Amino acid sequence: MSEVDRGFGVDLGLSRTNKVRLVQALVVLGVVGFVEFAPRLGLVSPTTLIPLSEMVDELAGLLGSGDLTPHLIQTFVAVFGAFALALVVGIGAGVVLWKVESLKQVLDPYLLIYYAVPFFAFYPLLVSLIGLGIAPILLIAFGFSVVIIVTNTASGLGEIPESYVLAGRDMNLSTWQMLRHVYFPASVPYVFTGLKLGFVYALIGTIASEFILADSGLGWLIAYNYNNFDVRGMYAAMLFVVVLALVMNGVLSYVENRLYRRVRT
Repeated sequence: MSEVDRGFGVDLGLSRTNKVRLVQALVVLGVVGFVEFAPRLGLVSPTTLIPLSEMVDELAGLLGSGDLTPHLIQTFVAVFGAFALALVVGIGAGVVLWKVESLKQVLDPYLLIYYAVPFFAFYPLLVSLIGLGIAPILLIAFGFSVVIIVTNTASGLGEIPESYVLAGRDMNLSTWQMLRHVYFPASVPYVFTGLKLGFVYALIGTIASEFILADSGLGWLIAYNYNNFDVRGMYAAMLFVVVLALVMNGVLSYVENRLYRRVRT
């Protein structure tokens, strides 16, 4: 009996993958059920949390009226702009760190403590240097996103078993063939894990920056509704942020699986 089976106390007769998916589905259903019914049953104050169905209803109304559109444009430009830049810079820098071992040894301690630095403390400096608007928001989101992509890319390439590399060289593979048949397939899981986290970090950096630096955007809207006691509007915007993160994670996972199968064939 597997660990998942022992956790349930029964033999479910499912494959390990299906067992994991079942547990994940149960967790999601539990969270959704709590959010929906806890306010209705009086377990949580409706001024603190509203039912999920009301969040969906409010979000649908905002999308239908077009009131959310300018905020979506502001946030999408910042998030996807920062993520695209982090993707290009992060993968490129990760390859450089992998190839130049001495540089990796010098930078490793700083990369490890990078996320312990209170990055938002520098926002007054960014504003004074590049002014208000979307630029400082994009830069903060990029700063949040890029390092995890760098480290995962370098780690993925560095974790390739030496036997794979030696086998490729024994077969006289060209540099391109080594990349296609050895380095790339072996590092895809690491790189895409970095991309998934990188997008989430770009989203976090954007939303948090909009709290204090913007006059529009989903982050600004959440803060505005909170300050004006509009619980429905606040949770509707938060729900959209969660859905966006889940959708992009699903898209990147799909691309990863397709790409991994293709490079393995």
